[in-house]
Amino acid sequence: MEEDTGPDPALSWIERIAEGDRGAFENLYNAYQTRLFRYLSRMVNDANLAEELTNDVMVAVWKGAAGFKGQSKPSTWLFGIARHKALNELRRPRPMTVEVETASAVAASETGPEGIADRNSVRQNIQRALEDLSPEHREVVELTFFQGLTYQEIAEIMQCPINTVKTRMFHAKKRLQEALRKRGIAGETL
Repeated sequence: MEEDTGPDPALSWIERIAEGDRGAFENLYNAYQTRLFRYLSRMVNDANLAEELTNDVMVAVWKGAAGFKGQSKPSTWLFGIARHKALNELRRPRPMTVEVETASAVAASETGPEGIADRNSVRQNIQRALEDLSPEHREVVELTFFQGLTYQEIAEIMQCPINTVKTRMFHAKKRLQEALRKRGIAGETL
């Protein structure tokens, strides 16, 4: 049986951030930065943009900490802000670009294209299968499996009924299984 570890320290940090406490802000940033970055990276499929959005989320937290009323978990509030930032960014048209460092790394790679393809094929197939999902389905999968949030927390973040979250997860799993089967990855149960 799990022991109760006490109140979430993020609650205290947010209260202190509302009073201008930079140390509390650093604590919150250190506690959530990686999770937010991973979530945003999967949402926008661009590491540089995800880093920028993570910083935007934290700026919004700094400015809006006084507005947090504690009616949800701090993580729910933070991921809600992140979701809105990501969705706003996804609505903006963006030109297609390739980073110079990425192109150089691929060109300078000691292993040939076949070695890279062999090593990453399963991961890439799963990533493509996730990208084939609608944004709503991909988001539910991300928040559930990669962020470990409950359906109730996801419903609060997405501002929809919990049954909508459950329905989206059902359809997301079904579409993922179909997409993976088409890519030759069969027998996996989601």
